[in-house]
Amino acid sequence: MLRFSTRHQLFLVLVALFVTCLLVADIVAGKYFQVGALEMSVGTVTFPIAFLLTDIVNEYYGRPGARMMTGIGMAMLVVAFSLIYMSRTLPVSDGSPVGQEPFDAVFGISMRLFVASLVAYLISQIVDIHAFHFVKGITESKHLWLRAIGSTAVSQVVDTFVVTFGCLAGLRSTSDILVIFGTSYLYKIIVAVMLTPLVYVAHDLITRRMGIEPAPHDERELAAMPAE
Repeated sequence: MLRFSTRHQLFLVLVALFVTCLLVADIVAGKYFQVGALEMSVGTVTFPIAFLLTDIVNEYYGRPGARMMTGIGMAMLVVAFSLIYMSRTLPVSDGSPVGQEPFDAVFGISMRLFVASLVAYLISQIVDIHAFHFVKGITESKHLWLRAIGSTAVSQVVDTFVVTFGCLAGLRSTSDILVIFGTSYLYKIIVAVMLTPLVYVAHDLITRRMGIEPAPHDERELAAMPAE
């Protein structure tokens, strides 16, 4: 019987949840919603969950684990886009309950949106991984809140900028794009700050209840760690 250690089981669950958030965010990103004077893509709704997952993987699996999750996420984005594109090209039958136009309206992810989101995802994840690792090193693995919020603040500048300008350049005025960029980024930072207590709750649950220790800053020590 195939058996996985507790550490490996947790990693599988975290990656599965992260990829789900990633795919949903890309599929629904074309719709924008407004709260008062603020306008944002509904793709940002999944951000709180992705924020928690990214920090947990960074904290407990280090840069190698975070890189693996990033690579898996990127591969799944390509697979999902390819399958959706193939589904859209198949001819619709006369008796189909869903016509071509409404199907395209929901799943019509443009190549422009796909490329922008893929580039933003890859760059921002790389920035987040290294920023988290850097802050963890200079604080000697103390102040979890600082590396969680700090890495997010830096990486989301890249992510929000590339997605916003990549998707809306030429379609909306520069002033509108800047407002959407600023609003989306501010939302993400506020959420990151508000969810910081949950990062500590997750840290306590994983360390004390599940018996999984955080990854050491030195990757040589990480490689030597036994699987729980």
